[in-house]
Amino acid sequence: MRRSLLFLLSGLFCVTLAFCEAPSSAPVSAFDEQLIDQEKQLLQAEASDKTAEVDHAVAEDFQGIETNGDFYDRGDLIEPDEAAPRDMRAYDFRVVKLNDNAAVVAYNLILPREHPRYRHMADAWAKIDGRWQLKFRQVTLNIWSANDTD
Repeated sequence: MRRSLLFLLSGLFCVTLAFCEAPSSAPVSAFDEQLIDQEKQLLQAEASDKTAEVDHAVAEDFQGIETNGDFYDRGDLIEPDEAAPRDMRAYDFRVVKLNDNAAVVAYNLILPREHPRYRHMADAWAKIDGRWQLKFRQVTLNIWSANDTD
């Protein structure tokens, strides 16, 4: 009896361990991949001060919410910022499809030498005249990184 209980518990442990170590990752849909690529291109254009590319990707009626809660508009996003970090890193992209012509792309962003450097980003994209354009962006700081020191 004791041996069979030990065997059963060992089996349950192995199954639990297998589920913990093998996260299920669904394949990325073509829709999601298209939006993630669009997001990465915009981020690269922003980091490289490619004003024309940023201008092309951002909708005329764009609105954003900065880390302090203030609103900003298209001009603030397109205007080149010499002090902006060039070595930002974006990762963990997630797409929430609203319909065939709208989606939210959420991701994490690291801005080295910024304080705090870790941010959650949420960008709303809409297909306007056949091309994807950024309509809205909200930046949320990761509070746990607020006390980071270099």
